[in-house]
Amino acid sequence: MPESDHMQLMSTIMEMRVDIGKISTRLEKLDDFNRSLEDFRGQLKEIHRRSEEVDKLAVAALESTKSAHKRLNAISKVSYWLLTAIGGAVVVFVVGFALKGGFYIK
Repeated sequence: MPESDHMQLMSTIMEMRVDIGKISTRLEKLDDFNRSLEDFRGQLKEIHRRSEEVDKLAVAALESTKSAHKRLNAISKVSYWLLTAIGGAVVVFVVGFALKGGFYIK
C-alpha cells in the first residue's frame, strides 16, 4: 500500500472518530432532553391531578353555597312573617287600647 493511500486512510479514520464524537455528544444531549421531557410530563400529570381536585372542591363549594342560600331564604321568610305578626299584634293592641278609652286624657 502506497504511503499516500495510507495517509488518506488515516485521515479518513480520524475524520470518522471526530464524527463519532460529535454523534456521541448529540446523543448525550438527546438523552438529557428526553429526561427533561419526562420530568415535564410528570409535572403536567401533577398539574392535571391538582386541577381535578380543584374542580371537585369548586363543585362542593357551589353545592354548599346553594344550600346556604336556601337556608337564608327560609330564615328570611320566617323573619318576614314573624315581624308581620308582631306588627299586627301591636296594631291590634293600639286599636284595642284606643277603643277602651285608653287615650282619653282629662
